[in-house]
Amino acid sequence: MGVSETFVSDEEYPTYFVKLEDMREKVEAELKLAGDVLDIATGSAYYAMALARKHPDIHVTAIDVAGLDTARENVDEARLSNRVTLREMDATSLLFRDESFDHVVNFLGLEDIYMTRGRVGVEKAFNEAQRVLKPGGSFCFVAMPSDEADTVAQRNEIEVFSWICDATWLTWEEYLVLVTDAGLTLEYSKVFRTGKKLTVEQAKEEIEFACENVPALYGRPARGFDEAWERFGESITEHGMGHYSRLELFVTRKKAKQP
Repeated sequence: MGVSETFVSDEEYPTYFVKLEDMREKVEAELKLAGDVLDIATGSAYYAMALARKHPDIHVTAIDVAGLDTARENVDEARLSNRVTLREMDATSLLFRDESFDHVVNFLGLEDIYMTRGRVGVEKAFNEAQRVLKPGGSFCFVAMPSDEADTVAQRNEIEVFSWICDATWLTWEEYLVLVTDAGLTLEYSKVFRTGKKLTVEQAKEEIEFACENVPALYGRPARGFDEAWERFGESITEHGMGHYSRLELFVTRKKAKQP
């Protein structure tokens, strides 16, 4: 059965990523969290805040290698600064002791780790997540496996940003290998769909933003908009472009210590 998608409206678009069809809330409703939680590659801290709102008995430490000014503004505005601690830190080299956290989470940040640290950086991030987890703790991450796209619009998104700036998603099997090699066990995965995609003009805005801002935000080069549009514009015009339209939650766990 094919998957149908409608376009994000012009009214929805300015705040679409912030709300994202309640995907953050739907994902975190799957999780059973308690104690100290580490959110790696937190970005603007939207997921860290969603977790803190849902689980009043947890404390979230949220880290990112990029500047956290927007994240701090968001956390302060939400009055969650007593529940969410922000630290500028590299997910591939965490400054925490072994077995410091009950859970580690990530929501759509692995492609940015790949962009700044390459494939080896993603491997290190998985190893570091396992290291700082307490025995029996979970590492729960949300990704967009590159071989699991439902539609051409979704494939457009995956290919466009990988080509522009190496913001790359791995395949489902590659994520499973990373999980296993890090000493974790995959308990299950679950797919979430927004049912939405971007119009041509919205896609252009997202691509222009990446082309112009990646160098400033992450200190690495990006291809130009004209070059990107020449390569992908025809397909986007015909099919649209996904915008985190198909997400997959991976729930993995560190082995508990034997009594």
